[in-house]
Amino acid sequence: MIPGAIPGPGRAPALFGRDRELAEITSRLLEPGLRGAVVIGEGGMGKSALADQVLERLNGIVTPSFIHGSPVLSRLPYGVLSAYLETAGPEDMESPLAVLRTIRRHFRKLSEVGSGQPLLVIDDAQFLDEASAHVVTQLAMSGELRLLILAQPRARHIHELLSLARDGLLARIDLGALSRDAVHEVCEGVLDGPVLRASSAVLATLSGGNPLYLKALLAQSRRLGHLAEGNGAWFLRREPDGLDSAVIDRVKSQLLTRSPEERDTLETLALAQPLQRSVLAAVCGPAPVHALLADGILCAVQGPAEMLRLAQPLHADVIRSLVPAVRSAAIRTKVLDCLPDREGAEAGDPSVKTAWLRRLEWALDCGEGIPDAELLQAARAANDDGQWPLAVRFGSAVRDGSCLAAARVETAAALMETGGFAQAGDLLEGMLEPGQPTLAQDEETLTRAVLATVRLDNRSGLNEGELMALASTWVAAAGELSARLGGTGKPPASVEDGAEVLRVLALMAAGNYPEARDRLTELTKAPQPQASGLPALVAAVSHGLLAELLVSEGRISSALVHSGTALDLIKRLGGLLQAYCGAMLVRHAQALLHGGRFSELERVLAAKLEGTTKHLIAHGGTLGVFEGALEIHQGRLREGLQSLHPAVEALRISDPEKLLPYALGLAGYASTVVGDQDQTARYAKELSSLASTGSRPLWLVSQAYAAAALASSEPDARVPATLAEIAEQARTEGLLAAEKDILALCLAVGDLSQASRLQEVSAAFEGGEAQALNAYAGAVASGNPDLMVAAADEAVRHRKYLLAVESIGHAIRFYGTHGNLRRQRALIQQLRRRRGELAGVTVSYLSPSLHLVRLTRREHEIVDLLLAGASTRDVAAHFTLSQRTVEGHVYRIYVKLGISRRADLEAAYRALEPGTSSAAHE
Repeated sequence: MIPGAIPGPGRAPALFGRDRELAEITSRLLEPGLRGAVVIGEGGMGKSALADQVLERLNGIVTPSFIHGSPVLSRLPYGVLSAYLETAGPEDMESPLAVLRTIRRHFRKLSEVGSGQPLLVIDDAQFLDEASAHVVTQLAMSGELRLLILAQPRARHIHELLSLARDGLLARIDLGALSRDAVHEVCEGVLDGPVLRASSAVLATLSGGNPLYLKALLAQSRRLGHLAEGNGAWFLRREPDGLDSAVIDRVKSQLLTRSPEERDTLETLALAQPLQRSVLAAVCGPAPVHALLADGILCAVQGPAEMLRLAQPLHADVIRSLVPAVRSAAIRTKVLDCLPDREGAEAGDPSVKTAWLRRLEWALDCGEGIPDAELLQAARAANDDGQWPLAVRFGSAVRDGSCLAAARVETAAALMETGGFAQAGDLLEGMLEPGQPTLAQDEETLTRAVLATVRLDNRSGLNEGELMALASTWVAAAGELSARLGGTGKPPASVEDGAEVLRVLALMAAGNYPEARDRLTELTKAPQPQASGLPALVAAVSHGLLAELLVSEGRISSALVHSGTALDLIKRLGGLLQAYCGAMLVRHAQALLHGGRFSELERVLAAKLEGTTKHLIAHGGTLGVFEGALEIHQGRLREGLQSLHPAVEALRISDPEKLLPYALGLAGYASTVVGDQDQTARYAKELSSLASTGSRPLWLVSQAYAAAALASSEPDARVPATLAEIAEQARTEGLLAAEKDILALCLAVGDLSQASRLQEVSAAFEGGEAQALNAYAGAVASGNPDLMVAAADEAVRHRKYLLAVESIGHAIRFYGTHGNLRRQRALIQQLRRRRGELAGVTVSYLSPSLHLVRLTRREHEIVDLLLAGASTRDVAAHFTLSQRTVEGHVYRIYVKLGISRRADLEAAYRALEPGTSSAAHE
């Protein structure tokens, strides 16, 4: 629940992800054998809002009364019950029995005048004093009223009351964190529009699934512009922080409930986290650490180092903001004195590296000096980990001349990821100039400068000549550097391999794919590297590029081996390789899509949504494109558009893999198929204004999608010819995968002359999607309606539902042409039932034959009466017709719907025109 969310027109309901709990609480409060329900959940989980929903459902059935616990009243015996003890004298307050009798009299009077059964709602029950808890327990056991208890876990004084749940007198409902799907639903409901799934995953992580914190993050991110909106879709531009007043107030109130020792522990861990448990215990004492762990406020970090952190991610930022600088410095001194070692970026455990980076950031916060060499090491580690603002901070703090050039490279690399392209270009000047000695003073700095230069220049697209020149400049600079450092004057072998990758990219830019494939095959024969660095980067990129070329040749299994190897290297070795995770994901996802391995792609994308918040924000648009493509490839076009809308908006801001043209084309085509012509026009217009960029196959496919979209929105005899020309272009360039997709679009817009070529191309491909396309193309080429129906079954088997509809549509047209109306109508009925699988796709776009046979207005009216339970005699009387005439109408209706009995009428009719009535028809 989002407390305070106000539903409006088109806005999702205020309660999200709690349907099961709402239904359970409501039913349990009415269950005769129970005395009520207890709802347990952390602060902010929406217990009070859920109770409001329950009371709304039970309005008129129960008469609620309320008790609100508080830390102040918990210090007074019966303090929370004072509203029900107005008639009690001072002597009564000394006797628990007298207090119980007084309250019982109050509720008896309430039941006498009220219309419903008394229900006592106890909010913040964790603050009940022991005496009040005992009285409430006795009230519940008496059965005179029911209880709805709302409490946080680990309440100290209500064990007797909670024991009723263990004894079966109260139903216990534990209110946990919202799931990621529920968080996504909340975001879309509150923002009233589609939300990038990667952005909602970031919000789920930061909020911990806590509805109150989620609402605060959404409100603050909108206010600060971190949450951006474009054309009604939403996405995060940067990671939000938790310094919203609602979060700060809640954290302050929670700190007040802890002992001084526990507050010291929370401050220490917030400033240093993650931190070894042994160090935290040495600084603050073992008792508060144990108590906070037992209460779930601290948790362990996965890994061998036994690190601890705050369980709620937002609390660390808030607590750090509340600690004065002088106290922060004093705590830091204590922590450093207790640290067993000071491992840095080389530590095998990621949590150790995270802790080291946090300590260095903490030192800068405290104004302490850090050696420039360590700052440089930290800047590189932060860049590799996707912590770009932190990398800029470390790199900018370097002052020593021997580290300055390397720090400039790291600062430039980080600025590029945050949009500072011009400043990044200035910082890279002199690092890689043709004919000039490099300013880099070591091989690693030169390598990182090359990689940063490639990423910077690739924003506008590097052509063949520029890539070849860059390769030559790199080799020359590496040789010059080697001579300067007393070496042979020859570049290292790893630099030669890196330059070879640039030459391969030049070959691909020139369309020379066979030679590029041969060179990549040689590069991938090298033994797998065991450490991060240039050799590992060369291996990962080579495997990824080879996968891209193999996909174009239809060799899906081999492509997946190479793309999987690339992703494994990035995951296993990290470091420099992390910057290329997005590019490798694109190649792996393309292989899975073309192979029809949809379930596997779903798992890959779901795993990526579990990644770090930094990478989710950087690559959120990329993930969104493939989430949408995955749905659209299976015929779920509306769901696909729900992902593509925010992905397109995010890619306008950050498009590292140059997927915007592909996303626009795909979204434009899907919009056409679902009948949203306004969106089609918008996407097609924007795509037409873009210059050729990014992957050549994806660019050609994007142009084909745009042309196919126009086939419905702007009927033009040139559209099929345009598609055929694009397909021929892909064929000439040797881009088999692109040609396959474009030929499928040719058939979709009615150019059946391309069926034989599609059959030939798909036969050369591996995977389920190609099998479905091959059966479909073969059936269309043969003109055999039985093969068309069989092809539809094959398409369904491979989850290509849109293709199944097209196959049946071709069979319908065949039977209509040859006068087999009964078979045609049976297939029309089957096709209409497929609409459920296609989530509302405009069937008239897919198969115009559906509308060759329609019910008349009178036939619709007769069906409405039949579905209401009327007999043919009743229908005859209604229209003043003979019963024989009505029976003739019914017979023709059955024939048109492809049924033979009344029992099938409702399902067949709803499939024909879902959600319509007779008034809508003529």
